[in-house]
Amino acid sequence: MDIRQLKYFITVAEEQNIGRAAVRLHVSQPPLTRQIKALEEELGVLLFTRTHWGVKLTQAGESLLEHARNIRAHVDLAKEYAQRAGNGQIGRIDVGMYGSAMLNIVPQILNSFVAGHPDVKVVLHTLRKGPQIEALHQGRILIAFERYIAESPGLQIELVSKEPLRVAFNKRNPLAAQPFIHVDQLRDELIIGEVDPSAAIRNLFSQHNFEPLFVQKATDMISAVVMVAGGFGTAIVPDSLQTLQLPNVVYRPLITNADISIELHCAYRTDERSPLLKALLETVREYQAKNQCALESRIP
Repeated sequence: MDIRQLKYFITVAEEQNIGRAAVRLHVSQPPLTRQIKALEEELGVLLFTRTHWGVKLTQAGESLLEHARNIRAHVDLAKEYAQRAGNGQIGRIDVGMYGSAMLNIVPQILNSFVAGHPDVKVVLHTLRKGPQIEALHQGRILIAFERYIAESPGLQIELVSKEPLRVAFNKRNPLAAQPFIHVDQLRDELIIGEVDPSAAIRNLFSQHNFEPLFVQKATDMISAVVMVAGGFGTAIVPDSLQTLQLPNVVYRPLITNADISIELHCAYRTDERSPLLKALLETVREYQAKNQCALESRIP
């Protein structure tokens, strides 16, 4: 018994006529008759009896019809799920992220992705940069989001967004009362920097010809803002970090002499062919295009 025989059997049972069933199936009548007889011989029972208008199901045929329809429904469902999986519409995608990217940009991207792919299970992994790269190479995650991702063999790195800079002040700081801050006003500020500062932060001070007074080192930008809330100093952060609202912290735009921004990237394996990754990357690229348009609209 195969799927084609069951399909033929169901059609004959529904039409109650071999000729009409053959037309519906787009086959000639003799092959259809042979398939029904072969099915009866395999089962050792009669499935139809002849009538003056066509054929009628026997009791054995009635019993088989119910199961045959269930089998057909399961086969159709299996085909649908296989096709949807192949199109990136169902399945599971493991995503790595860490630090300030978790607060705004990545949630926006994932929200858009889930809205268009409601049957895809997104599993998040909070991993620092080193473990993220390792997890990518090992296939434990399909994509990673990080501020600073170094080139690595076998990995493709794409820009996700560029963000203008802001200064996070403790509200007791006199500069917190100003609507915006020039970089030169930070010459005497105690700056909370990251252990692994971005190129944007390093370039910021060098282009303004002074060395910042680093007072603390934070593991990431979120930790830096927590230190600002505790009154340990001031931090320079990406625009999206304003999402993190902590007591005693205020954010102010930073005015610079150069076009300096903090970037967010994503990384994935160059040999990865997952349709789920392809679908998520389409969402990432849509976000990146919108972000680029927003940045260009700010340019006078």
